[in-house]
Amino acid sequence: MLSLTSSSTNALSSSVGSQLLRSLSRRHLWTRSQCVLLLRDQKCSSHIPATKWTANESGVRSKQFHTSSVCRRKDYYDILGITKNASQKDIKKAYYQLAKKYHPDTNKGDPEAAKKFQEVSEAYEVLSDESKRRAYDQFGTSGPDFGSSTAGSSGFSGFHSSVDPEELFRKIFGEFGFDRFTNQNFDFAESNFGFGAAQEVILNLTFKEAARGCTKEVKVNVVDTCPRCSGSKSEPGYKPVRCTYCNGTGMETISTGPFVMRSTCRMCHGTRVYIKYPCNKCEGKGTVVGQKTAQIPVPAGVEDGQTLRMQVGKKELFITFKIAKSDYFRRDGADVHTDVTISLSQAVLGGTARIQGIDEDITIKIPPGTSSHTRMRLVGKGLKRVNSYGQGDHYVNFKIRIPQRLSRKQKALITAYAELEEETPGTINGIVDTNEGSKKYAAKEESSQESSATSLFGKIKKAIFG
Repeated sequence: MLSLTSSSTNALSSSVGSQLLRSLSRRHLWTRSQCVLLLRDQKCSSHIPATKWTANESGVRSKQFHTSSVCRRKDYYDILGITKNASQKDIKKAYYQLAKKYHPDTNKGDPEAAKKFQEVSEAYEVLSDESKRRAYDQFGTSGPDFGSSTAGSSGFSGFHSSVDPEELFRKIFGEFGFDRFTNQNFDFAESNFGFGAAQEVILNLTFKEAARGCTKEVKVNVVDTCPRCSGSKSEPGYKPVRCTYCNGTGMETISTGPFVMRSTCRMCHGTRVYIKYPCNKCEGKGTVVGQKTAQIPVPAGVEDGQTLRMQVGKKELFITFKIAKSDYFRRDGADVHTDVTISLSQAVLGGTARIQGIDEDITIKIPPGTSSHTRMRLVGKGLKRVNSYGQGDHYVNFKIRIPQRLSRKQKALITAYAELEEETPGTINGIVDTNEGSKKYAAKEESSQESSATSLFGKIKKAIFG
């Protein structure tokens, strides 16, 4: 009894294989076509069922087939979730939904999704072609080229597929197929060459600029179209050509065991085109970095340390505000505090005062009898709230200014008031208490100057009090 398997014959060289064919044909009465099955190429052996032949002296007695789980036929109808009598419209609709679900751009770093996307694309490529579909329904394959390598896998001998999933996807849904789902135009070249990095800018402001809002100019590095190649990335007179390494997909397909993974093409860096003669000025990038003056709108009420994000061309700016302190205003969120100094007579009798406001000067009324450190609230006169509606309040703190030097008349008036003042805690210089419980100014008669001052004081007191 002689037992041979297709897996054992794969290791035979061509010369040994020829001898074995002749020997088997003579001794075991096999036909040459039957023996050729034992000498299938090593490359194809993983794609066909292992065949075991049993022979004796009189010829072939029996043959047995064994199909491993790896080589088992794929059910393309089950992969797309459709029935065998599904129409082309149903097939395309099923592919559309599954390709959107498992596309690598929405499942970054997920090998299972990449594998599923490959299977879905392979199933659609077979079932959408009527001839391949008939061959698949009859023989379980789509034809003699089923399992051959494609351009998307160039450079990787371990990957065998009849369809490039990315190329198929672009053919059906356009050059920027997946952008229809995500509304994002991903520039592989810009990402790889670092032009897409955001820039941080520190913007110095005065207190009034931050409080009222303004427009400031800053110079930033931005990406602009190369003036030499006009964005074509090639030297003048030359044009980019489609990348032959990735077949214009911008991605390479890599097979690692049972998993299929995709990465950016190493030849074109994901741009899908090959630049044979790169532009000397932009080095094949199509863009150059230059300085540009940008107008930065500063919102009213912005706080120190706040960051504003804005787009300047292709550049994303993060502007951090640095606000100088004010000598007059003190800030507490959207509220501001200021101090106002009033005279003694204003504090006693009341009046008005003019103070600085956020937008304009404000006239405030001083209530009679205002004491030092009295606080007045001006509703809605503070700063604008950046992240909400309305404005804060303006708080005014009163401070009474005490005169350091008095004229004779001022001193006489203050002394006259002191004599009439009640509930004085302690004593007052120059004022003595009488036996009747009243107060009296202590005049110094030895000084003629003081005598005249006393006379003047008497006249003033008489004129005021009678």
